Amino acid sequence: MSQRRRIDNRRDILLLLLYSPGVCNQPNEPVVGSTRLVKMLFLFREEVLPQFRKGTKIDSQNFYQFFPWWFGPFSRQVYDDLNFFILRDFIQADESDEDTLPQSLGEWELWLSGSSGADDESAIVDYVEHEYCLTDRGLRFTAALYEQLTANQRKTLCTFKKRMLQAPLRSILKYVYERYPDQIERSEIKDQVLNSGR
Repeated sequence: MSQRRRIDNRRDILLLLLYSPGVCNQPNEPVVGSTRLVKMLFLFREEVLPQFRKGTKIDSQNFYQFFPWWFGPFSRQVYDDLNFFILRDFIQADESDEDTLPQSLGEWELWLSGSSGADDESAIVDYVEHEYCLTDRGLRFTAALYEQLTANQRKTLCTFKKRMLQAPLRSILKYVYERYPDQIERSEIKDQVLNSGR
């Protein structure tokens, strides 16, 4: 009999967010765009984690760490973990038809500058937006984690993911910029985001 694995780190939350139902109320609805995923995880940390963490070993210290950057809160750890899971066939990243915003390209270039592919100029030129979802292997693993959640935790994840998938990325950015001014002090697009319509 296999031992239940305790939810105890940021990677578990990344997998659970991808696994959770969203707009269509189906497990594993894709999240389109790495910038959307970064901002989702930032908002999860700020607004959901305090209530969600009961019964887990997760807190703000072992969750994703964010810092203010040119396009708002950023975490290299999100990109590192996506790469980690893609290489292990837990997450798949398929090309998306969604237009690439300058923020998405900029965040990806920042992560790339700190990774081993920093000198690969063709990678920057060839950047396309991706949608992320779990592979069959990732689904099997994460389903066991999801079963450990309380009904309230599942509802919280589903509500949060639905809200994040329904909102246009520009609206999410505007929300983050208005609500978390300490995270936009270095932003190059602060005026553009704050003065845009929803």
